Amino acid sequence: MIQTEEALLALVERALKAPRIAIDTEFLWERTFYPKLGIIQVGFSERDCVLIDALALPTLPYMGELLASTHTEKILHDAQQDLSILSRITGVSPRNIFDTRRAAGFSSLPSTTSLMALLRDVLNIEIPKTETRSNWLRRPLSENQIAYALNDVRFLPQLRDTLVERAVAAGNGEFLKEEMQIFDSPDYYSELTPFEVFKRIKSGRLKSDEVAILQGLVTWREKAARTRDLPRGHVLRDADLLALARHKPTDIKSLTSIPKIPPAALSRNATQLLEVVETALSAPLLQDRKNHQRPSRLSRELQDKIPVRIEAMQKAATEAAIDPALVASKAAITALIAAENAIPPR
Repeated sequence: MIQTEEALLALVERALKAPRIAIDTEFLWERTFYPKLGIIQVGFSERDCVLIDALALPTLPYMGELLASTHTEKILHDAQQDLSILSRITGVSPRNIFDTRRAAGFSSLPSTTSLMALLRDVLNIEIPKTETRSNWLRRPLSENQIAYALNDVRFLPQLRDTLVERAVAAGNGEFLKEEMQIFDSPDYYSELTPFEVFKRIKSGRLKSDEVAILQGLVTWREKAARTRDLPRGHVLRDADLLALARHKPTDIKSLTSIPKIPPAALSRNATQLLEVVETALSAPLLQDRKNHQRPSRLSRELQDKIPVRIEAMQKAATEAAIDPALVASKAAITALIAAENAIPPR
């Protein structure tokens, strides 16, 4: 277990000379806005693995250089979340990444397969998953925790090589390389903007002033959640924001009379909530509000094309040993049909 800057520097210097390493993280993410990182696992081979104590080294000195290295390939399984955590802490954008979960999708395997299932199906290796709900902030770690953590990186180099061989044999080697390039983009690790969070809320039909209030409330909640380091729902739930937008409270009495919102949350944030509503009602329309519009409904003729396109895509992908989920979603195909027929948003 690496717990000093000197030991971490030595590890990073060694890793920077290696052609590839395996990386994983263990964290807790239950009552905070950001995950609380407990340990980082680094594996050079099946019998050469190291644990980094992120509690002893919370800023992860020197790790940014390793993450950004274009020489050393970093192998992860389901890489985005781990890399987003490490990118936020180190302040760098990762480069030269290989994701075994996505790689599986180019060799006749689902691109959503768990590491445990992938190791079993590809390498005939069984690893126990006994610590999935473990407290990784507890010290000292138990023997079971250590064994579990090491298993998550021990076999990744071997798994990576086997998946590459299978993808190349299927004629998908170049597609696999292209897929991994998505991890080189800094945008891949950027946090959701308040407007992106706003667009994810299933709001149904709202009037223009209600949309303005909802967007203002989402922006306020996003800032409050990050400042207080609380999950968004611990500040106010999406349903609470929608109720506020629809009731448009202008004073304490109308605010506290809104049903089904926890009174404690209302009283704790009353002043800010009323200010958000007042500002939204008096502000001009936001430029991006049109992006909240839904696409116009396709004609029956065009809707009938969607399953035909999906079936054709799935057939072609399967014949090419590629997981159809890596090619296009139903939403993407629907948008393509709409664009081909110049269907504007409404």
